[in-house]
Amino acid sequence: MKYGQLFSYRLELSSKEDYFKEFVDPFAETIACAKGLISKVWMSDFENQFSSFYLWETKEDMDNFMNTPVVSQVASLPFLKDLKITAIPVVTEASKITRGV
Repeated sequence: MKYGQLFSYRLELSSKEDYFKEFVDPFAETIACAKGLISKVWMSDFENQFSSFYLWETKEDMDNFMNTPVVSQVASLPFLKDLKITAIPVVTEASKITRGV
């Protein structure tokens, strides 16, 4: 069963360039290689809204990723604030209709 995760957070960074330099560039390639990751979507208005959406092949893949050093490293970044993570099973039948999976 596929799983989705929504991460929402604030970042205390001064620019879009800092977002890439401090947050995207150091982690994107490692995240992209995570076993079972179908996709990760990075979302932001670069003012006060930052989110990421992950789609996983299985709950086990998601749980294994959450126990990796990269997750601990990201969670400990001093400029990352108010991190909230929601994980929910994907309703595959409905998601296929809307090209979600």
